Amino acid sequence: MLELGIAIKRKLAHAYESLRKYIQRREQTKRRRERIKDWEKSTQRVPRARVPTIDRGETDGDHRGCPFCESFRSWLTGQVARIAHAVRRLGRGTSALLSRTRGKLRIGAVEPRIADLERRFHRQTYPGSRTRRFELHLPRGLRGDVSMPLLMVLHGCRQDSRDIRNVSRFDAIADREGFAVVYPFVTGYSGMRIRNCWGWWLDGEIRPGAGEVEDLWQIIEQLRDEIRVDDRRIHIAGLSSGGGMAVAAMVAHADKFASGAAVAGLAYSETPRAVAYAAPTGVEFKSTELIVDSMKSVLGENGRPSPLLIVHSHDDPVVNIQAARNLRDSWARCFDIDSTRPASETTGTTGGAFWVHARYREARRRSAIETFFIEGRGHGWYGGNPGKFSYPAAPDISELMWRFFKRHPLQSTILGQDKRRQMRQAS
Repeated sequence: MLELGIAIKRKLAHAYESLRKYIQRREQTKRRRERIKDWEKSTQRVPRARVPTIDRGETDGDHRGCPFCESFRSWLTGQVARIAHAVRRLGRGTSALLSRTRGKLRIGAVEPRIADLERRFHRQTYPGSRTRRFELHLPRGLRGDVSMPLLMVLHGCRQDSRDIRNVSRFDAIADREGFAVVYPFVTGYSGMRIRNCWGWWLDGEIRPGAGEVEDLWQIIEQLRDEIRVDDRRIHIAGLSSGGGMAVAAMVAHADKFASGAAVAGLAYSETPRAVAYAAPTGVEFKSTELIVDSMKSVLGENGRPSPLLIVHSHDDPVVNIQAARNLRDSWARCFDIDSTRPASETTGTTGGAFWVHARYREARRRSAIETFFIEGRGHGWYGGNPGKFSYPAAPDISELMWRFFKRHPLQSTILGQDKRRQMRQAS
């Protein structure tokens, strides 16, 4: 009896499993038939009004599409889209080629640089040269057959070219005034430095024909192959270590830079102990005599630096205001100017910051040295956009710089120098 009960139980289980599989297959078949009906409805063409044509034996009524026709139509549409995309890319490439050709030939209009893409300067054969990145901004609407002024702007430590480009706001001024702006990035360096500092204190970086100071000028030479630059209006400016390197460039290339500006910068060949970060036991400065000797070793006895605008804050915790005074006095010594008595002085308050603008002139000439000292602001750029090392609530020094640069083309210094040399030789 026990064995018979087990056999019956197995038969019932087998019959139940067979019934379950049958019901499952039936449901699957039902769903498959429903999907086929849905597909047939979706492929059925919608009747539309017939356009009178030549009778080709067509019959009225609905026409059901075939899967092959639909697939072929999708493939053909994709091929047409790919061809159209290729034609558009070819058009853009041709337009870019024509634009570069117009720039080389100095004809036609220079198209606005919407993105102002980052560019590259490749290492040269002279000592200390490196491959560097830089950004270029061209004024909108400028024609390729028109020479334009060029301004080089150098970032400070712990910044890059994009940071100084943002806070200085020179792109907007360039669009209004019609000049080009180049923003080099230090990119790479050797030895111990605070991040992204220019080597304004290193002899191998600030002497003519080598290092960073030569790379900066060769970047300008590279741009001359692309755009028309007014040789009488090439200027340079910088913040902090960039200000120190701008000063070095103006000494190393005194006959090329028309004028320059240093914000929280330092005198030529100054030591790193002049900066608070590098002098934990106390800040130390070179004497004016030693600075002038270093300058004259590059300029020569009859050489002279370009006109300089010095911007500094009395409350700068990184570079003491004395650095600005030393820079002014060393420049004045090379210009034979009395730096103890400014020819004119203006004061005011902007954004809650008190400032004094002093001008030091040669006899019967425009100012060769100007200082703009403010109070109540730290180490950074003044009056620009918010950003790294920026103090927007202050006088707009970018506008101040451009007005200074406009007053000092290269001819105003070099021609006067040549005349004085001729007078000395005649006497």
